[in-house]
Amino acid sequence: MFILYGTRKKVKMDKNLGRSVCSNCHHETEQALAREKTAVTIFYIPVVGWTSKRMIFCPCCGTAKTLTSAEYKDIKNK
Repeated sequence: MFILYGTRKKVKMDKNLGRSVCSNCHHETEQALAREKTAVTIFYIPVVGWTSKRMIFCPCCGTAKTLTSAEYKDIKNK
C-alpha cells in the first residue's frame, strides 16, 4: 500500500487596495492585499493548513512586498 502526500501553496486575494504605482515595475496598477496559504495534503485532501506569507501583490509584474502580521491587519481594517 502507498500513501500520496505533499504540500500545496495557494495565494488568496483578500482586499483590493486601489490604483497605485508599483515600486518594482513603476506601472500604475490595481494592487491587492494577499495571503499565501500552505497546506499539507494526504491523497490530495488538505489536512493541516497555515498562512505562510502576508503581502501586497502587484498583478502586472508579480512582485509581492512581504508584510508583518500587524501591518497586514492594519491595512485590512482600513
